[in-house]
Amino acid sequence: MTPPHTLFHSLLRPAVLQILRATGFHSAKTSVLDAVTDLAERYLYHLCELTALYAAHNDSISETADLSPTVVDVRLALQRAGALLPERLEGEQEYLGAEDMRGLEEFIAWAAGPQNREIKRIALDGNDEAVDYLDALKKKHSKNDDDSKFLGTLLGKCIEHGEVQVEGGEFPSISNWEEKLRAAAQRSPSAQAPGADGDEDSDSRPGSSGLSSLGDRSIADDMELS
Repeated sequence: MTPPHTLFHSLLRPAVLQILRATGFHSAKTSVLDAVTDLAERYLYHLCELTALYAAHNDSISETADLSPTVVDVRLALQRAGALLPERLEGEQEYLGAEDMRGLEEFIAWAAGPQNREIKRIALDGNDEAVDYLDALKKKHSKNDDDSKFLGTLLGKCIEHGEVQVEGGEFPSISNWEEKLRAAAQRSPSAQAPGADGDEDSDSRPGSSGLSSLGDRSIADDMELS
């Protein structure tokens, strides 16, 4: 299985390539592309951390405890990261009696301007019906609108697996095996004592420390069956 960092880095590389192409670059070395992608990754991660920080802070002082980030949280994160500069000092804004909106207005102008439109055109590869780059890529490699080709992959829907059957044993599933061990661990000490003939009933043995510590949880909750 591909490590998450490698997977996310590979997904971000095409976006960086499209931005470089829209800016005017026609080629780049692999090492340079990886370095620029790594910088973009760190910047986006920094923005996400700041947004989560402001969302937690603003929700803690509000009446509704909802940790979902808002537009205000994103704007504060962009300001903190330096994406909405320049901005006057807070005291200067209060003295002038008007909020400095230059950074925000420039950001909106860029998002709605020709440079961002060119990036979107290159990303969609001329497919105006596509929503984003991944949607355009799926439509390019599919002859129809059927997403069955990408079923079970990162680009498609997940496959809903049924119950995992344990073959080769007396228990048909993990849940049955787990219930058997939990029941054995909850038996009284007298029931767990050896028989009169000195033989111990294998079914009366308590479960191991790892299984008995599950409590009401299921072992399937801690297993990644993929």
